Amino acid sequence: RLEPCPAQALKPKPTRSACRRQSPLRDTPGSMAPRRSVLPRVAVLAGLVVGVSRLGSLSQTYAVKGSWQGNASALKDSVKGDFGTVASGLAPRVSFPAVSYSREGVALLVDDGHLNADYTTKLDGDTTFNLRVNDEKAWKASLLGHDASLRVRGQGTDLENLFWEASQDSSVEDVGDVRVEFNSDKAYNLTVAHHKFAEIAGVHLDAKVRATNAGVTGRLGARRAMPGGAEATYSVENPVGVYKVGRSTHKARLSVPVAGGEAALSFEGDYSSQAYEGSYGRGVGGGHADLRVSHTDGAVGYNVSYTRRLTDKLPVDAGVHLGIDDEGVYGRVTANRDLGHGIEAEYEANARLELGNEQQKSLSQALKLSNKLGYAQLLH
Repeated sequence: RLEPCPAQALKPKPTRSACRRQSPLRDTPGSMAPRRSVLPRVAVLAGLVVGVSRLGSLSQTYAVKGSWQGNASALKDSVKGDFGTVASGLAPRVSFPAVSYSREGVALLVDDGHLNADYTTKLDGDTTFNLRVNDEKAWKASLLGHDASLRVRGQGTDLENLFWEASQDSSVEDVGDVRVEFNSDKAYNLTVAHHKFAEIAGVHLDAKVRATNAGVTGRLGARRAMPGGAEATYSVENPVGVYKVGRSTHKARLSVPVAGGEAALSFEGDYSSQAYEGSYGRGVGGGHADLRVSHTDGAVGYNVSYTRRLTDKLPVDAGVHLGIDDEGVYGRVTANRDLGHGIEAEYEANARLELGNEQQKSLSQALKLSNKLGYAQLLH
């Protein structure tokens, strides 16, 4: 996008990685990347830092956004003088800036090569009318209020192919929150929810019913607080249009504070499949330790993990996640640092060692430099 970018306005973009171990219950990649020399990567990334720093030192710059993402082999070719792969990846993506004019509810906007005309006005205290038409004769109109809405869209004067959708919300005493949705395709959705419709012997009950063209689904939930900070919850919900109790999904959970942490037992399933899980988590050494044991359809699994931020130990924003599960040992390290002049450096590494007969190993790394103009990312 062609836009002014002052030197101090440059902002980082998040790192993207091929990590499979994002949480204690997920896996990391299953293949190991070949090792390559670090020197070519360091040389090219150092050049990128200098280049982006020069751009950031200018008081006013107009530029198009670009990006490069590749592996070490492309950088190795660049050190040898072959810049074809990197240059093709840095080809800029050009887009025209949005230009608009608005006054007293009327607006003209040129966006993505199209001219749009908008008109917005207040019909009363909480109802707003909006109409937008573009240079291809496509239009859409809306009426939005505090508890109701109507949206219509069409093409030119063709009134036979209009599409509209409407909704209304209300709260009815002794019934609950009611929401009605319907459209020109004759699809409808009626939802009635009561978050606390009864209390019996200290048990708080809630319910939700939803009716659609495909049938009705309902959910009944119960929650009770017990001595010592313990809590028990239970719910049962049938699939849409299925009214057999055996096909309904049951969920139950019991949590109890233990030794500065929380221990929990949970169950979820129907007549054909059940899953059980026991867990315990607490703060340890400035981080969080978590232990989980599960039993799903006859298979037993476990996961022990520890997560900690390292900002109090290192001069960068960093964190570590280590764990072991029924398949192997895994770890993840992240680091983020502001290099100045609007340049952000981000690093992420993920490793996993399978404990089976084959003992497969996997390692992935990502190093990224970014600013408002774009980014360069090296994957290994």
